Amino acid sequence: MKIAMLGVKSVPAIGGIAHYVEEVGSRLVERGHDVTVYCRPQYIEGNGEYRGMRRVITPGMRGKHLDAPTHTLTAAFHAACSKFDVVHFHGSAPAAFAPLSRVLGRQKVLLTIHGLDWQGAKWGSLASTLMRGAGRVAATSVQKIVAVSRSVSEQYAQVVPCSISVVPTGVDFPELAEPREILEMGLEPGEYVFTASRLMPEKGLHRLVAAWESVDTDKTLVIAGNAPYEDEYTRELLSHASKRVRFLGYVKGRLLAELFSNAYLYVQPSELEGLSIAVLEALSYGRCVLASDIAANCEALGPCGYTFRSADVLDLWRSLRALLESPEAVAAQFIIAREHVRRQRNWDTTVDAYECLYEDLLVGRTVFPADQPDSSPAASAARRRAAV
Repeated sequence: MKIAMLGVKSVPAIGGIAHYVEEVGSRLVERGHDVTVYCRPQYIEGNGEYRGMRRVITPGMRGKHLDAPTHTLTAAFHAACSKFDVVHFHGSAPAAFAPLSRVLGRQKVLLTIHGLDWQGAKWGSLASTLMRGAGRVAATSVQKIVAVSRSVSEQYAQVVPCSISVVPTGVDFPELAEPREILEMGLEPGEYVFTASRLMPEKGLHRLVAAWESVDTDKTLVIAGNAPYEDEYTRELLSHASKRVRFLGYVKGRLLAELFSNAYLYVQPSELEGLSIAVLEALSYGRCVLASDIAANCEALGPCGYTFRSADVLDLWRSLRALLESPEAVAAQFIIAREHVRRQRNWDTTVDAYECLYEDLLVGRTVFPADQPDSSPAASAARRRAAV
């Protein structure tokens, strides 16, 4: 089967959607499928294939508001003129160009919703309105829509009434990485609290830094990630860098594995998510996770971890203090988190679902696989608070 993936910066690239496409696409290749990923020139690292996926670069205009839509337009036109069996869009805004695949290419089209694109803080009111409209166009142009979580499915259906299935996001089950590179950076195992996130307002890092600076502890807050565009928010956030708050920029590979493996606690302060792969990764390493209580985070946590009230700096401060003073409770999460990920989160299961969806599209079946089991956001009402 020949499959095209659109709506991603590149593979590999920074960000959850790029990671998602990389993991799904590479496994489809291992199963004998031909996978092409359309990439933006400024993000691609090297030429040729990557993990068996063919990478095609198409042009686009530079700029925060023009980059994604103009690149997706050229990518969608190229894909429509190519012989793909299925064109797989990632994100509702990119899928506004799905009519090119349906009409010009007469191809089968599937859309994966990773979140509500128009809610990002970087977008102004006009851009948000246009992206919301793009979501409506997408819903009427594709043949099947899936979401990465039940919370995303429910939120999207409220704005764009349509039928949406859920294919839960997977995660690898890694071996723990012994400290090596972190020691060279002056970080000791168990002596730092970790978070990995883009430096954007909706990720809530400014609230985490504010709470951390008021916590009485010798531990260090370590933040891995960068910003897609430098702006006043980024500059203000980075101005808090100190011995107690360290910004590492974008990290990957061995160093990222060590940071996850040896952190005392992982914190996810985001106020807007689709489904955080970073939370799933933290759980896969057996970390105790403290996350904001938005539905997407509660769904990712399942029976694991602790929550605080989203956007509430005081409650975050209380939760941090409580967990810093409760090493037994933190350590007890290791087995719970690893077992949850092992049983419930698996990339192969995710790819199984997509294979079924692709095959059903090709033969014209309208009965699709039932939603995969997942943690219900409704269960978040009983989530444990960290204030013990």
